[in-house]
Amino acid sequence: MINDMYQPVTLRNAVLAEHISVFESHIRKSASPHTADTYSRSLRCFLSFVIQDRKFKFRIKDFERYKSHLIETKKLQSPSISTYLTSLRRFSQYLVEVKVLPRNPAKHVHAQKNPISTIPSFFNFHELLMLFDTMDMQSMHGLRDKALFSFMLGSMLKEQELLSLTIADTQTLSMNSVIKLPEAISEKQCEVKLPHFASEALSSYLHERFPEVMIQDAPLFHSLSNRSLGCRMSVRGLRDAFQKRMKKSGISPDRQKVLSPYSLRHTAGCIMALAGQDLEEIMQRMRIVSPSIAQRYLNLTHQAHEAGLHQALHMLEFVH
Repeated sequence: MINDMYQPVTLRNAVLAEHISVFESHIRKSASPHTADTYSRSLRCFLSFVIQDRKFKFRIKDFERYKSHLIETKKLQSPSISTYLTSLRRFSQYLVEVKVLPRNPAKHVHAQKNPISTIPSFFNFHELLMLFDTMDMQSMHGLRDKALFSFMLGSMLKEQELLSLTIADTQTLSMNSVIKLPEAISEKQCEVKLPHFASEALSSYLHERFPEVMIQDAPLFHSLSNRSLGCRMSVRGLRDAFQKRMKKSGISPDRQKVLSPYSLRHTAGCIMALAGQDLEEIMQRMRIVSPSIAQRYLNLTHQAHEAGLHQALHMLEFVH
């Protein structure tokens, strides 16, 4: 069996943490800040798992057990699992290069890709209203969360893209707000227009947060937790905020299990299809490379109409 090819290797937690720290330093010199932050976050998750697991010995079955942890305990989706495992394969190869490991067993462990035909989870119109109705516009938490999730829906950005933005990336706070995505986030600099629904929510949030002068290098969305107050919001923080809103919303538990922050992006794709956007327009707005992936939204037009999303066209009014 392939497992027999890899002899167990045990590293003390402090030694593993030091190797991760050195590897992160190398990555920060050669990769974009976005990539380096992704590697750092995923490897900290791996280190935490190893500490709790107490039996990780760098065998294939150990890496498979970690993958099961990402799926069953962390509840990550396939794209995130793939990212975490890619970081781990790179780190394991580094351990081979510095002669800590004889070979890289992580190269045999991959995330199971979702078939292209998989139906993306998306909100129906009533669920969107229920989600946004949980947000108190008299509190900073409410203002931030409405801006955050309106932004996700209106811009169709992915979680890490959204959280990597700074105040300086916002050109205007008018009905036609434009967000600049730096090369470090999107591989090439591009602009994302915000519909009025998202732009208005963002404007209210930022004016309450910065009543006098905006700090240009401040993160666009900030943490409100006691531990990291004012710092850049993390992906975990975003997901925690989403889960709290979902629990308050009254959306059924069964639907809560399938809906995620990423479902807002899928919902936007369905709304665009209902608005009559063609394949190329959807690919351009959502920055999708594969036509087969973008085609999913056009295939869902009937289901999206039944879900009442034709009533949500105003949320993406720029698509008309």
